Amino acid sequence: MRKTPMLEVRNLHAHYGQAHILHGIDLDIGEGEILVLVGRNGAGKSTTMKALIGLVPPSAGEITFHNRPIANLPPYAIARHGLGYVPEERRIFTDLTVAENLEVGRQPARGTRPAWTPHRLFALFPNLATMGTRPGGRMSGGEQQMLTIARTLMGNPSLVLLDEPSEGLSPLIVEQMSHAILALKAEGVSILLAEQNLHFAARLADRAAVIETGRIVWTGPIQTLLHDEAVRSAHLAI
Repeated sequence: MRKTPMLEVRNLHAHYGQAHILHGIDLDIGEGEILVLVGRNGAGKSTTMKALIGLVPPSAGEITFHNRPIANLPPYAIARHGLGYVPEERRIFTDLTVAENLEVGRQPARGTRPAWTPHRLFALFPNLATMGTRPGGRMSGGEQQMLTIARTLMGNPSLVLLDEPSEGLSPLIVEQMSHAILALKAEGVSILLAEQNLHFAARLADRAAVIETGRIVWTGPIQTLLHDEAVRSAHLAI
């Protein structure tokens, strides 16, 4: 039997202006679990992430995190409860150094889990270890992606929302990203991963949720999705 989820989402709706984007999303994520949200471009993956962190205020529905309702909280308050967000656009501070970017994200430790420090993060992302004084604007796209994740971890989140972390990265960087995500899982960090790259996601995730036109149309073990050609053809094929 699965434990009580860390994050529960029920009947979540969201709009951009008059456009109704999310139509009753239901999700749950357990402690130390990786759930991948897969779907075509425009299916609603990023909007789901933004609604969970409060950047797109939900128009209806419930979001419960560590048994607390968070659907109507501002993003900074949600982050203080231990929900981290890594946007697809990265959004590092290009004029600040790597070390300064990390300091921007620092929050106190939570519970009994060890706090993330620059030293621990450089072990997780060795590419960053020699870049402490380098401005963020002088890093490659893959290095910026690693820095964005590292900065989010400085907030000591118990759950991280990762929006398309492999997008536009070289195979070598994607491989390094895979190892880092699995290391986070080993630390007990839960992850909601939005991805189009099903093969990348399959190496990491425990379960999958398929989203189409703002609705969850399938959920189950990731390995089941990999072997269900009918579901993949109907909802994921271009």
